[in-house]
Amino acid sequence: MTIERLGGIMFENRTPGETAMGSKKYTPTISTQEFDAIATELRNALKSKYDASKSDADRPPPNPATKGAFDHMPELDSKTVAKWSSTVKNHIGCKLDPGFIRKGGYDSFDDFWADMQPKLHSSCPEAVGNEAANEEGLAP
Repeated sequence: MTIERLGGIMFENRTPGETAMGSKKYTPTISTQEFDAIATELRNALKSKYDASKSDADRPPPNPATKGAFDHMPELDSKTVAKWSSTVKNHIGCKLDPGFIRKGGYDSFDDFWADMQPKLHSSCPEAVGNEAANEEGLAP
């Protein structure tokens, strides 16, 4: 990251993947192998959030006067996905990186998972904690 000054205004230039709070904020505390083991559990937790959002009792009933006006809207919008960050954190140990969320949303939950699962998997380190020390020959 570099800070540049142009006149009286300062600009912050970040490299791709760099966050304001540092990369640890969005780095999972589980390894890729552990992610593979909990991926189904995470998918099910997120699917239940999706189902709950679709059956929200506070949603107004459809209005015939506006039929078709919102057909261009995605089935699953990016703001709803961002609200699921705590569920992701409960499973992988870090918040959901907003950069992983597709702008414009998703056509379905399956479309979301097909896009998000590889991103979450690749964000996991190969090894964490004692696993990393063992791989580097540092563990006793």
